Amino acid sequence: MDKQLPAQRIAWVDFAKGIVIILVVLGHTIPLKTDLSKFIFVFHMPFFFIMAGFLLNLDKWGGVKNYKTFVSKLVKRLLLPYYLAEFLYYPFWFIVCYKLEYLRYMWGWTNENPLFAFVEIFIGNANPGAGLILGQLWFLPALFWTEIIFIKLFNYLNKLGADVFVLTIVSCSFLGIFIGKIHALPLGIDIALAAQIFVLVGVLIRKYAVVNRMNLKICVVLMLLLVLSFSLNIRFDMNYRNYGDLFLSYSGAMTGTLIIMKLSILMKNGKIFSLISDCGRQSMMILILHLLFAGIFYEIIAATTNFPPKEFLTNPIIIFGATLFGVLIPLFIAKKFGQLPVLKYFCV
Repeated sequence: MDKQLPAQRIAWVDFAKGIVIILVVLGHTIPLKTDLSKFIFVFHMPFFFIMAGFLLNLDKWGGVKNYKTFVSKLVKRLLLPYYLAEFLYYPFWFIVCYKLEYLRYMWGWTNENPLFAFVEIFIGNANPGAGLILGQLWFLPALFWTEIIFIKLFNYLNKLGADVFVLTIVSCSFLGIFIGKIHALPLGIDIALAAQIFVLVGVLIRKYAVVNRMNLKICVVLMLLLVLSFSLNIRFDMNYRNYGDLFLSYSGAMTGTLIIMKLSILMKNGKIFSLISDCGRQSMMILILHLLFAGIFYEIIAATTNFPPKEFLTNPIIIFGATLFGVLIPLFIAKKFGQLPVLKYFCV
């Protein structure tokens, strides 16, 4: 497999990431059993694994001699923010669990044993039965191991030929799915295996300029595949290890990602483009803080209106407000205070 060209900052990539991180926030502020939630989950997390492959600079990092430097950069970019955020939120967990009832409900936190909650940080899983404080951060260690495994396999198998490398990547994905159905591995290592095919797809999309070659007919076909995946499959949730029909799940994830990419390329410059692109650049901060501020919005509504809390997740206006809070306030914090000593690890 040939090495790809070095990755450069591409304006539409930030816009695409901005769209999807907004969908992530929306997906966390609406009921899980709704059609909209199911549709978002078809591609919203796979998108980031595919984009990791799209931006992975194999020309720079593909080589045993560069492996340690690559790992070091990933630790700073993914693991350090993960552990910092989880440790910083740990004291806040006590306040939420005992004082802010609705926020506790939103985050799925319980009055569990404090030691158990602390240990879960090192296990790093947010699937049912796990007690990860910031459950949405399961993605960071999973992405870390995804890229580590992919580069490791590339370094040792690429010299044997593209066929061997691709076959191994596909086999790893099936292995990860199989393991995840039996038992969730610490730090999402089984998810990292399952996501190998997504990284490979991202690499190939960039190598062969797939998005630029997509015409109207191809986009229509991709839309049909996306609709079929959404309609015929169960809810695709990598965190919960719900993979459903593998053809539908993986094709839906890939087609949804390609459509987002194509739409992003077609977008023009403007205030909306700039705002959403900022969301993409600051997606780490939004990922970490969005549930906090969405929950605070719900607390404000509960304290100042007569809306029953049970209707919060079904009222479109309240959901829209919670989504805005979950996106715009973390974005403001990142842009205004992103250079402060701790926050700089979460910001671009």
